[in-house]
Amino acid sequence: MQHHSPPHSGPCLAITQGKVQLPPLVSSLFKCCFPAVTGKGMNSPERILFSPEKIYMNWRQKRRPGAGLYNLGSTCYLNVVLQCLTYTPPLANYLLSRQHSRCCRQQGFCMMCIMEDHVRKVLYSSATAIRPRAVIRDLKFIGQFKPDIPGDAYEFLRCTISAMQKACLNEGSE
Repeated sequence: MQHHSPPHSGPCLAITQGKVQLPPLVSSLFKCCFPAVTGKGMNSPERILFSPEKIYMNWRQKRRPGAGLYNLGSTCYLNVVLQCLTYTPPLANYLLSRQHSRCCRQQGFCMMCIMEDHVRKVLYSSATAIRPRAVIRDLKFIGQFKPDIPGDAYEFLRCTISAMQKACLNEGSE
């Protein structure tokens, strides 16, 4: 079974001279945010959203595992992606800081604001599980997803990251 399309040779992640080199797809998703991710032949980012000095790779606070997520229809694909993003320390640290929502002027849908709320609910809840209602409510803005139809986790991840990136790029431009 292949895990890449199209197939490639070489490692998925390489560490050379102390620097992490990511495959082109992953690198392209993050190159506007993390300048160290750009590799040979890649253009430098037009705008740096997060300076490397301010990115905390480990949890800023020790915490117990947060709440799980209820399956609301056929939302397993969505839940798995939300859990992965929630437990990615650099992203969670940023979202928990509420840095984005303090300066967000987006009217209506904003994926970063939704993720901030979601991560806070999961990590600060005393419940064993929560319902990801805000994400499900706004599925139509994230991509071609419906809560009662099974979806593709990779596609949901790609669309979610894209929506988060758009929110960050729009920050301060309105």
